[in-house]
Amino acid sequence: MARAHLLKYDGGAQIVEVSQAYVHDFANPLHRFNGEIPWALGLAPLPDGMEYADMVKAGLDSTEYLQAAGKSPEAITVEIRKRGGQEWGVQWVRYVVGHPHQGDAPLDVPIKLPGSTQMVARYEVFNADEATELFDIYYKTGDIPTSYSLRPVDGYTVDGAIFDLRDGTPRMVYAGMTN
Repeated sequence: MARAHLLKYDGGAQIVEVSQAYVHDFANPLHRFNGEIPWALGLAPLPDGMEYADMVKAGLDSTEYLQAAGKSPEAITVEIRKRGGQEWGVQWVRYVVGHPHQGDAPLDVPIKLPGSTQMVARYEVFNADEATELFDIYYKTGDIPTSYSLRPVDGYTVDGAIFDLRDGTPRMVYAGMTN
C-alpha cells in the first residue's frame, strides 16, 4: 500500500489527504498558477501510522515536503524541506531547488505571490512541466534527483527552533519551545 500524502493548496487554504496520487494531481494546479488563486502547491508524506486529523490533534505540521509557488505556469519557485543540516545544528532544512548550474547567481528574478515577492536566481525558476516532474518523482521516492542544486534557506530543530541559513551562518529567528 502506498504511503499517504497531504496535498496542500494555496498555503494550506485547502488540504487533501491522498493515498494514491497521479501526475495530473500535480500538473493541473501547477499549470493554472496565476500568483493569486491558485498560487501554491505542497506535497508532504504523512508520518507512518498517522492521518491528517492525528497530526492536527498532536499539533504537528509537516516536517518534510516539496512545495511550489508562482505567478504563472512559466515562473515557479520550488522548495524542499528534508532531513539534514547537522553542520548547522538543525534536523531539517528548507532549500530552494535549482537547475544544475555552475557558480553563484544573483537573486534577481521576482516571483510575485499574494503576500510577498520571492526573489530567486534564474536557475531556480521552473515551469509547470518541470515542477510536475519533480512532484511526481518526490511522490514516488520521497526526494528529488541529486542533480538539482539546493540553496539552504531555513533550518529547523526538533524543539521548534528556526534558524536563518541564507548566508551560511545559522542565526536563530525563533527559539521554539522552551522548558
